[in-house]
Amino acid sequence: MGNRSYSYQYETSPRKLSPEYDIPKKKTPKKPAKPKVNSKAVKERKKAKELKVAQRNFVVIMVVTLGCILLMMYRNVKINESFSKVQALTREISEIEKENSQISVNIQNSLNLSNIESIAASTLGMQKLNNKQTVYITLDTKDYVEVVKNIDNKKDEGFLKTIWRKICEFF
Repeated sequence: MGNRSYSYQYETSPRKLSPEYDIPKKKTPKKPAKPKVNSKAVKERKKAKELKVAQRNFVVIMVVTLGCILLMMYRNVKINESFSKVQALTREISEIEKENSQISVNIQNSLNLSNIESIAASTLGMQKLNNKQTVYITLDTKDYVEVVKNIDNKKDEGFLKTIWRKICEFF
């Protein structure tokens, strides 16, 4: 039998005791050994597999590279289209600004008083007034003022007084 010591324990965790007998371990069955295969055949299969993986990787890399190149070309085409649109709009703006300045000059010329008189005389057949056509009116210089005695003192009333007055008027 095992030697047990029954002494006082100072810590909170108990001491691990060894069992009085040995526990037999389970035996695991051995796996059968694989039959030996020709090492040349294995090497050839590995090489063939590696070759297929390398070819597949090469194809993937080429497709990705081609995709990137096409994406860059598409982006450049879009940039060129946008640039040409901006140039066309800039030309259009400059033409419109020229037209606006010409129209502004025409408006200023048409607002000239001598120009207006010549157009009125030639196109509309208008003439300047004669002294006979002038009519003078005399007005009384006296001013009349009407004094209003009804001054509204309702503004001085408070809010509650206004409500009370409205209620009284209702009844």
